[in-house]
Amino acid sequence: MRDCHKHQCKRKCCEGNCSSCEQLCGKTLTCRNHKCSSRCHPGLCYPCPLTVDVHCTCGATKVTVPCGRQTATKPPRCLLPCRCPPDCHHPSRERHRCHAGRCPACKQICDKELKCRHRCPRFCHSAVLVKKQEKVERVGPWEPAPQVTVKLECLPCPPCRVPVPVTCLGQHETSLFACADARPHACERPCERRLACGNHRCRRTCHAMLAAPDATTAGENCQVCEAGCDRPRPEGCSHTCLLPCHQGSCPPCKQMLRVWCHCQMVHLYVECHSWAQAGGDEKRRLQSCKNQCPKMLSCGHRCTLQCHAGPCLDKLLCFEKAKLRCSCKRKKKDFPCSEVQTGVAKLECDEACAERIERQKQEKEKAYQLQAVKKEEEAKAALEEYERLMQGPKRKPRKRRGVEEEISFWNRYRVYIIVGGVLAAGTGYFFLTHGLS
Repeated sequence: MRDCHKHQCKRKCCEGNCSSCEQLCGKTLTCRNHKCSSRCHPGLCYPCPLTVDVHCTCGATKVTVPCGRQTATKPPRCLLPCRCPPDCHHPSRERHRCHAGRCPACKQICDKELKCRHRCPRFCHSAVLVKKQEKVERVGPWEPAPQVTVKLECLPCPPCRVPVPVTCLGQHETSLFACADARPHACERPCERRLACGNHRCRRTCHAMLAAPDATTAGENCQVCEAGCDRPRPEGCSHTCLLPCHQGSCPPCKQMLRVWCHCQMVHLYVECHSWAQAGGDEKRRLQSCKNQCPKMLSCGHRCTLQCHAGPCLDKLLCFEKAKLRCSCKRKKKDFPCSEVQTGVAKLECDEACAERIERQKQEKEKAYQLQAVKKEEEAKAALEEYERLMQGPKRKPRKRRGVEEEISFWNRYRVYIIVGGVLAAGTGYFFLTHGLS
């Protein structure tokens, strides 16, 4: 072997003192860019004698280093401004010196126009490094973890936070909200708009209005007033208004009142508003049943007025026909009741009346006489019947023994005396009580 210990000696029968190797080394140098150009030699090769220029990013500044050291050598510090084009939407980057690697993130204001016409006030987010990891479901821990990559992405602008005035749905108040959150809202206050009735207000929580004529009147979607009418009733009316809550005055009360007429015989039905608004004379008219007054005057005739209040007519004003008779009751004639009551009308007896009185007197005397005779005969018959009963049944006379006792006058005629006294007393009583007229 030659002294390089790589190539063989080509001489025959060499005794070991071979000459030096004359071939080129050809080994790759430590720079890994070039090969050794020296003769083949043992041991390590000399470093690469060549040099390399290391430039800054813009290429204006350089530094010379041995070959193979350029990867480990930092780029030279350049004092010139960075010339790299911007990655974001801005026309130019912020001024900074030339550097190695990626430019720093843009710190300028985004200033993009949002949908709300405002400008984005955040730092630039058009070119942002975002880590992306594949969403792969691992079966077990032996499988490799999902790969994470870094990508340059343009992120959307965040929601606009510019404060803007927003009025609530019910137009109660105006508050400041972030522009992104600005939308119709309820302020939780009662609506308080005047309802159609004009007396009450909407108690719903703040809400949007539909077809509201102005800022104080309720709309179509406001609360409907379901309360009854609570307006004060007219004097004398105790009924409630039958209409729901309404504007203006209540209509006349049509409820019917039941009242007695003046004569207290008929129930009359009168509308409440007519009765409440009527005066004294009108009430007396409404309370009349239009029938004839049923009350009787002191003269005995019925009152000729229609059903009325207060006392009836005076009897001196009664013009009903009244029959007037003479003192003997034979003659009769019709006169106005007022003339009879005042004594103006008179009816005298005539000769026929005197003859009639005399004839009646004689007839009465005859009737009394006949009645007395009849009573005497009845008394006599009753006496005979009494004697017959007292004597008992007829018997054969017995033979009397001994001396007959002498009968006294009282024992013999006492029955006749008693019956005669009774008849005399009855006749006297009759003539006393029924004397001739």
